[in-house]
Amino acid sequence: VLGCFSVFLLLSGCGGTEPECDSLDTRNSVVKIVSDDNNNALVNYAAKNSSSVAAMVDDKSEAEKSAIWEKARLAAVYRLDDTILMNSRNRAAQEVTCIGLLYVTVADATAQKEVEFKVKQTADGKSIVSVNPFLF
Repeated sequence: VLGCFSVFLLLSGCGGTEPECDSLDTRNSVVKIVSDDNNNALVNYAAKNSSSVAAMVDDKSEAEKSAIWEKARLAAVYRLDDTILMNSRNRAAQEVTCIGLLYVTVADATAQKEVEFKVKQTADGKSIVSVNPFLF
């Protein structure tokens, strides 16, 4: 009986999949969460430091400037660095905490910021991704 119990314990840790920091779905979710944030300071920083955006807003009215800034923000390109690190793992909660560098490019300017995010595995095998808010 003791032998069967130890085999059961060994196999019970192998049955389910654990959440991953570096899966394509996780990466896409992190980028989407940040890019959909209307208060995204990283994209604002990149837009404000773009010389080509600055040239487009030169001598424009406030309404035109606002439209140009918004168009530049919407056209931003986001990329999560190839290296994603796992900070912690909570096996009981089926959750991992991860960090990686996020890059955003607006016209000719690129800004980067370390982003921390969590991936939680639900009972039905789906992953839920959340990004910790960051100050810039």
